[in-house]
Amino acid sequence: MLTELACYNQDATFQELLETIFISCQKEIDSVAIPSGFMNRVNDFLKDQKFSAAIDFPYGVNGTQVRVHEIILAIRQGASYIDLVLNGGLIKDKNWYKIKEDLKACMTVCKSNDVELRIITEYRLFDTRTLLLLCDLVYGFGVYNMINSTGFIADDLSDNALISHEIQSKTGINVTACGRFTSEKHFKMLEDANIYGLRLMSPRIAQDLL
Repeated sequence: MLTELACYNQDATFQELLETIFISCQKEIDSVAIPSGFMNRVNDFLKDQKFSAAIDFPYGVNGTQVRVHEIILAIRQGASYIDLVLNGGLIKDKNWYKIKEDLKACMTVCKSNDVELRIITEYRLFDTRTLLLLCDLVYGFGVYNMINSTGFIADDLSDNALISHEIQSKTGINVTACGRFTSEKHFKMLEDANIYGLRLMSPRIAQDLL
């Protein structure tokens, strides 16, 4: 299972960021997830760890030009992955045209720089049918990985595992489950559901669980 550790608090100190990176290296975690604005703070660690840069985090409401500029800057600063927060309002409105136009522009930049584009969306905000339609749409653009939450909305972890499994089995999208997973029982639940990845929100939890 892919493992990731997030340092997503916008007011995180450099010491907190260092702790996240240290634990990720110690536990051989695949990547550290940070807001794109933190990329300029991790330059000294790029040779030791992969970083995913969250774009337009956490709400995904900026215009495409702003998002593309943020992607370009994150890639220049060494991001291994681009995690694009999708606009929840556009998803609720089923404005697939606007979502497609935004994805097309963002994907073009990522492809030209050979950097993988993934999406972040809050699965709790949408019904299952809408989520599956969204996943079919992004799959058609060559996006094959989804992070199913920012980690800031409380959820039922069993629901998280169930919807992640349904998305994977019905659309081919790989899901990295993000949430307040804190125990071996939670970890096993994801393993049993064959979920592609796990994103943890705390170095302490990563140290205890992995």
